[in-house]
Amino acid sequence: MGGVVLGGAVVLAITYQSGTPSSIGTTAEATPVAEPVATNVDWVFMDVLPNTEVKTGVAPVDQPPVARSGPKEYVLHAAQFLREEDAQVMQAELMLDGLPVSLSTIPRDLGGAWYRVLVGPYSTEPDAQEALGHLRERDIPAQILARPLSAAAPAT
Repeated sequence: MGGVVLGGAVVLAITYQSGTPSSIGTTAEATPVAEPVATNVDWVFMDVLPNTEVKTGVAPVDQPPVARSGPKEYVLHAAQFLREEDAQVMQAELMLDGLPVSLSTIPRDLGGAWYRVLVGPYSTEPDAQEALGHLRERDIPAQILARPLSAAAPAT
C-alpha cells in the first residue's frame, strides 16, 4: 500500500515539475454558436398553461373552519418521525434545553403512526418566534402553528 502512495506522489511531482497539465480534467475548445439551434419552437404552452385546470379525481378535503378571531395559542411543529424512539430522543434533547416539549401520535393511512415533536404551547406569537429561533439555531426547521385556545393539546 505504501508503494502505491509513494508512486502516486512521484507521478504528481513529475507532472507538476514538467509544467504539462494532466489530460484529466482538460476541456476541448468551446466553439461559439452563431445562431439559435432551434428556431421553430412553438411556445404556445405559455398562453395555454395559466388558463388550464388540472383535474385529479380526488375530492377536496373538508376542513373545519378555524376561528380567525379570538384567543390563540402557538405550537411549534419541530419534527415528525416514523419511529417513536427517534421522537423521544429529540424530545429529551429539547427538554434539556428548557423547552416545553410534547409528543403527538397521528395514525398513518398505511398502518403505524407518525410521532410528532411539538414545542409549546406559547400564549403569544413573539414567544413562539423566540422558540423558533432557538430551534433553527439547532438546524431544526420547525413551523409555527396557531390554533384557537379551545383546541386541546394533541394526545400522546
